[in-house]
Amino acid sequence: MIRWFAALMLVLFSWVPAHAADFKWMDESGTTYSLDELKGEPVLVHFWASWCPSCRAEMPAYSEWVSNHPDIKVLSVSLDQKTENAEKFLNETGIETALLLSDEIQARKLGAQALPTTIVINADGDISQIHRGPRDWKNSEFSDQLLEVLLPEVQSAPLHSGH
Repeated sequence: MIRWFAALMLVLFSWVPAHAADFKWMDESGTTYSLDELKGEPVLVHFWASWCPSCRAEMPAYSEWVSNHPDIKVLSVSLDQKTENAEKFLNETGIETALLLSDEIQARKLGAQALPTTIVINADGDISQIHRGPRDWKNSEFSDQLLEVLLPEVQSAPLHSGH
């Protein structure tokens, strides 16, 4: 019984993400950034990789959603080990996004355990939503759920125009 309880506690604590400020990523030039630098504004962090079939399928709709919400701070972070692979995928699909890179260790710090993963961080720097696996970015309920945290000043107004 004690062994089972200890194993359960280990599993429960192993998936709890650290505070969002601990997450780091770098841009194409190798400059490293931290979420702590963005504290005070909500952020959507989307993890993907060019080798991930679900990511490849989801990316066009995700990219369109991001384009339709230019007032939201978004970090599209690739977990590709080679920059060239991520660049090639983005070029082939015509997706325009800054190439940001991180690794599995950093992604797990934020709570990503699968790809793709979308994480919403509120203005206080706390994780408010984690969505593991592919999502329907055209679904208004899902979009509204994200926007509720990402655009808190419009919570009382309808968030989706019905497109």
